[in-house]
Amino acid sequence: MTDANTLLMKSIHAKWDPAIVSACKTSTVPPAFLAALIANESGGNPDAKRHERNVLAALWELLQGRAASYGSIRRDDVLAYISAPDPGLTEISPAGLLARLTRSLQQLDSLATSWGLTQIMGYEAIPFASRTFWTDSEGSLRITLRMLAQFSERYQLDLAKDFAELLNCWNTGRPHGAPTADPQYIPNGLARMNIYQGFSDDDEPPKAMSA
Repeated sequence: MTDANTLLMKSIHAKWDPAIVSACKTSTVPPAFLAALIANESGGNPDAKRHERNVLAALWELLQGRAASYGSIRRDDVLAYISAPDPGLTEISPAGLLARLTRSLQQLDSLATSWGLTQIMGYEAIPFASRTFWTDSEGSLRITLRMLAQFSERYQLDLAKDFAELLNCWNTGRPHGAPTADPQYIPNGLARMNIYQGFSDDDEPPKAMSA
C-alpha cells in the first residue's frame, strides 16, 4: 500500500518538479530538499497562507519604537513598505485618506502572514524587494534558496548535506536548540526528501532509499 508521504511527494513531483529543478540550478541545495520543504510547509499548495498574530504584534511594537528591530527588519524598513505610494490612491479627501490608511494596514497584515509553497513570512521578503512573491511560485522558490543561503552563511552550514539543521533553521530560525512547532517536522522532512530522491526520470513509483 502506498503511504501518505509517498502520495504527497508524488503529487509535488508531478506539479512542481520542473520549477524545483530550474530554481536549484543556481544553488547547491538539491531538488529533493526543496521538494521536502514544500511538502512540510504547504503540501504543494501555492495558495497556502497563515496569519501570525504574534508577528503582527511584534511589527506594531517595532512601528511604535518599542523595539529596535525584528529579526533583520528595522522600523524604517516596515514604514517604507507600508507607505509606498499607490498610483490608484491619489485623492486627497477623507475617503481618499481612509483608503490609503486601509491599504497601509493591509500591507502590514501581509508582512505578518506566511505565503506560498514554502510559507515565506511577508516581512522576510522585504530585503528581496518583492511584493508579489506570493503570486509568483517560481519567484518564491528563488527567495527560498536565497534565504537558505543566508542561513548557511550565518551558521556555517553545508547546503548540500546539513539537511536537518536547515530544516530547523527554516522552522525556528536556528539550526540547534530550538524545538520545532511540530516535533515531527525534521523527521518528516528527511523522510520526504528520501522519497523524492527515489523518483526515476520516467516518473515510476519511488524506490526506497537507505537512511
